[in-house]
Amino acid sequence: MIEALKEKSELVTWSLLILLGALFLYINLPFVVPLILASIFAMGLINLVNRLVRKTRAPRWLSVLGLVFVGCFMVCVPLTLAIYRIGVHLSAPQEIQNSQAVKQLQQLQESGLNLLKQATEWTGYDLVTPAQGMLQSVGGKVGSWILAYSSDVVAQLPGILFNIFIFVLFLYFLLLKAGEIKTFTLKYSIVDENLMESLIKVAKDACAVTLFSTFVIGVIQAFFIGIGGLIFGEGDFWLVVTVTFVVSFIPIIGAAPVGYLLSILAFIGGRTGAGIGMAVVATIAGTIDNILKPFLAGNMGDQKINPVVGFTCVIGAIVMFGISGLLLGPVIMNLAYGAIPLLLKHLKHNGSTFFNHNTPTDT
Repeated sequence: MIEALKEKSELVTWSLLILLGALFLYINLPFVVPLILASIFAMGLINLVNRLVRKTRAPRWLSVLGLVFVGCFMVCVPLTLAIYRIGVHLSAPQEIQNSQAVKQLQQLQESGLNLLKQATEWTGYDLVTPAQGMLQSVGGKVGSWILAYSSDVVAQLPGILFNIFIFVLFLYFLLLKAGEIKTFTLKYSIVDENLMESLIKVAKDACAVTLFSTFVIGVIQAFFIGIGGLIFGEGDFWLVVTVTFVVSFIPIIGAAPVGYLLSILAFIGGRTGAGIGMAVVATIAGTIDNILKPFLAGNMGDQKINPVVGFTCVIGAIVMFGISGLLLGPVIMNLAYGAIPLLLKHLKHNGSTFFNHNTPTDT
């Protein structure tokens, strides 16, 4: 039997490789999400790190450590304040009921019902009763979901902090050892080296576009509308920032509707100045994407993707991967748009039977 296995040494080698790789992945399954997110950030930041090392002439480990520290500071401070606000709201439910945002939504509901009452008088059909039932049902479900989700986030806070710690460690390691990782990948790649080089570049472009032209712009838009709400006294600052940041990732929707909603609520509440101000803020925030994206994306290969395709990719990624889908969706979308034509071109260039198939003609 041993002699038979020796004759099939390649098969045995592949079997051991697959087995060890599967075991390694299995014991690291709890850290798959932090590793994937760290890989996306590392691929998107690698060019920035290389430029930083060349300009400062500092040791690579110091440049990477400084960049990671600054990034963590910029993310952790708003995140900590947002979690603190959630905790405050959960510990004082009465505060939520008396908050300005809830009062504005109640005013919006009353205005809508008044319009339905007028429509009922004109048409003779009762439109108010069904609408009231639907609003109560939807409002109750949404309120229960928000409360349950917020409580769940607070309960899982230790696990979230641990995953953030693992993410930072992975990010530091990947940025520090980027050159060695690329060399290893090219050396043991099962595809053509030139094709692998091209795929790595496409992956870097996809991650960089997502980070700089989506993530960064989302942060800018979120804080712009949040500060506008703070100036005009509309909405809870951190709640507005969080909601705006999330929806800014979604094509077709974007960040502007949050500002316009606050504007409408201000007009309904009789605060005309605040309504006009928030409308202006929302309009400017909606154009930030078009102004900053060319500068942030640069020549990173940003694809002109149909907004409908972008919408389905982001929403689908959120459904499949949870909140991580906000980053994974755009990355996978940009990666697919860049890599699929490249792979098809490679197959055609190498004489794939699919492209060389001759359709029989009638004689």
